[in-house]
Amino acid sequence: MEKVALKIQRRRYGKGAVFEVSLHKLLRRELGECEEIIGLREAFLHDGHVCMAYEKHGRSLDDALDAGPLKPARVQRVTRQLLHATERLHRCGYAHTDIKPDNILYDARAGTARLADLGSADNRFARGSTFGTREYMAPELIVGAPLSTAVDLWGLGCTVFQMLTGVRLFSPRKAAAKKYREFSRDDDAIEVPLAESVKADEAAEKAEQFTRGTIIAEKYALEKILGSGRYGTVWLARQLNDNALDGSYATLWGHASSLPSSSAIEGKKNPREEKWRDARGADDLLDLTLNYEHLIEVVRLRGPLPPAMIQKALYRAAYLEADGALRFRPAIRRTSLQALVRRRTKLPAKDAEVAADFLACLLAVDAADRPTASEALAHPWLSTPTRISSVRQPSRH
Repeated sequence: MEKVALKIQRRRYGKGAVFEVSLHKLLRRELGECEEIIGLREAFLHDGHVCMAYEKHGRSLDDALDAGPLKPARVQRVTRQLLHATERLHRCGYAHTDIKPDNILYDARAGTARLADLGSADNRFARGSTFGTREYMAPELIVGAPLSTAVDLWGLGCTVFQMLTGVRLFSPRKAAAKKYREFSRDDDAIEVPLAESVKADEAAEKAEQFTRGTIIAEKYALEKILGSGRYGTVWLARQLNDNALDGSYATLWGHASSLPSSSAIEGKKNPREEKWRDARGADDLLDLTLNYEHLIEVVRLRGPLPPAMIQKALYRAAYLEADGALRFRPAIRRTSLQALVRRRTKLPAKDAEVAADFLACLLAVDAADRPTASEALAHPWLSTPTRISSVRQPSRH
């Protein structure tokens, strides 16, 4: 029998899993099958867990990039596929909100990609929401400006740069490590203690894990872990039979609705901490520092935040002076995407210029200036054959 990627959601986050299943069904019902989005085979309950059996497609793009950048033609092909997937989501009114290599499945032999992990998708776009992964977060998320599906184009731009170069475009934690002991890996770094709630959650997560060889719902045999996170674990699983499992909405939601609310799961929060967070859009001082370093990197590469964004930003006082400059007015040595692409790739000058122009469109600081997914698909770079120069690629160190 074939193998699948079996995502086993932690019990306490069952509602999120039911949302993920429902969104897959909505996309299929409204727009038909989309091969660029990972296919959900079935969903079911097992021992209090919502489980989702997905098609097995290569491995995480993040893992593939550990070996270095992809060939330019492969990057173009994968980018087209991801834009098709993103356009599908946007047509249904949803943003993925967390586009990054770790949420993309890549088959190196076929050169094809699938967008995965729709559990963080959003269609409310509430200003002040924080979602996504720091290195791929659009600036409007950091400062609490109005949100839209354009956050996905920013995340995709960061991902395309990483596919071309093999390195992340933004690394605020690395920048912070050069300035603050709290982020350093040196022996004299200050250890930041974990909150008791975090320790308890990690212990609960460990206790819920299954082991290799476990049979799930008398249908799937677990073989090895493909990935894991706070909300669940993805296993490579061998399908043992074709028995149909009950994955009806009534069954899944009936189970999920009996679970405690997210606020109950997170526990009662300190009012002072809540007030602090509401004013700054960060969980604590360390989080605020990383956000600030991220904004410095954005301004260095893409220029200052536009006045219209600043005016509507809920957290502007945490990061910006009254005139819109970054707080503390750091010395910023500007660079450009064109310079980075030329320095970090083997592309000939003309090809590098077209690729950098494509990235500049996706990485417009003002979300209103970013193209839609459909418009991005029409960019000349995606239809231009690329070559590899004989110039040696610069060192990443």
